Amino acid sequence: MEFALKFQSPKGMDDLFSPEVDKWQVLESRTRTFFEAYGFREIRTPVLEATELFARSIGEASDIVHKEMYTFEDRGGRSLTLRPEMTAGVVRAVLEHSLLKQGEPLFVYYLGPMFRAERPQAGRKRQFHQFGVETLNTTSAVNDAELIIMIKNYLDWLGLQKYVVKLNHLGSEEDRKRFGADLGRYFTSVQSKLCKDCQFRLSQNVLRIFDCKNESCQPLIEKAPKTVLSAEAKSDFNKVSSLLREAQVSFELSPRLVRGLDYYTGLVFEVTSIGLGAQDAILAGGRYDSLVHDLGGPQIGANGFSIGVERLLLALEAAGVHLEEAVLKDTVYVAALVHGEETCSFYRAIAQSLVEAGKRAHFSFAKGSLSNHLGRANKLKVRYALIIGDDEWKCGEVSVKRMDTGVQKRMKPESLVKGFGEI
Repeated sequence: MEFALKFQSPKGMDDLFSPEVDKWQVLESRTRTFFEAYGFREIRTPVLEATELFARSIGEASDIVHKEMYTFEDRGGRSLTLRPEMTAGVVRAVLEHSLLKQGEPLFVYYLGPMFRAERPQAGRKRQFHQFGVETLNTTSAVNDAELIIMIKNYLDWLGLQKYVVKLNHLGSEEDRKRFGADLGRYFTSVQSKLCKDCQFRLSQNVLRIFDCKNESCQPLIEKAPKTVLSAEAKSDFNKVSSLLREAQVSFELSPRLVRGLDYYTGLVFEVTSIGLGAQDAILAGGRYDSLVHDLGGPQIGANGFSIGVERLLLALEAAGVHLEEAVLKDTVYVAALVHGEETCSFYRAIAQSLVEAGKRAHFSFAKGSLSNHLGRANKLKVRYALIIGDDEWKCGEVSVKRMDTGVQKRMKPESLVKGFGEI
């Protein structure tokens, strides 16, 4: 059927539908199961937040605030922004609703869409999606190490094998001030050779220069001074590294890893997937011990990470992990060969029985032979096919066929819950 297309989705903001969305549903379900088994509970925050929340937490000099946020003024004259990340919104919600309890850690996870006005490419969209966790009221190196060990267990459990964990430590507040001063002097001496974005970063937050992807800046970045950690920061980093080695978590030290958000302090980390090309980071996070206080709360430690869903799905596909197959195991093909208004209540009863059996249904009302329907069921790779022909309709029954064995059995719709386990 041809028609004139009048509207399209905005560039970099994609529609999702079956079978692609099946992978998302499986990944979301497994992620919820994993995080909740580790004691995290879901938190949902608005897609829109006050612009100042992100400007204050992420940093005016970051590429996100400087160039990528979707910001507008509402009818009340308030400046609002589509969330470019979740941590700031989570901390705002935790403080607003007094979720912190004296001395007790708070473990939350989230999933949902984020928005950044950047050039769309594979695994990097203007509307993209993240899973993430935040732990608040946590300060020890043990907690940092446990978070990274959990990440390894999560990725291994999903079936991802070829990935690299990268670590760096930004040091204490004094370490960062001293490092920032050293970088400021160095990059000022080569300012004319920096790209325009890095010249802006130099005036706002010199650490952001390490985020630059411009080839002309890379040789300058390589020659930049390296941070010198205080004894306390070095001890903290060594403790994390030791705990990871004990847990057999492989990692690489990455001294130029600073993350693109100003609120990070201390340990920072990133996970890249081998084979994804230039945009290979699937997960990143670290410690942010000042953010809660900066947003009006108590001075407490916190850390967390976020996962790029689109990139994780690409990495899993490259690793041969086909999540949609899990959906097909619970999908029943319904060959509805009998049509007419009088059949509606019968098909409704079948659907309700499938609900109670925990199955998904692919109803096909296409006119065709039984062999055509079974061919479609085979193509979909479902485990079961339900056949409703004239004989079944007259008897008020369905024929259930196990596609991999060929075993077939007739039964009443109300017997389906038990019947699937019998064939």
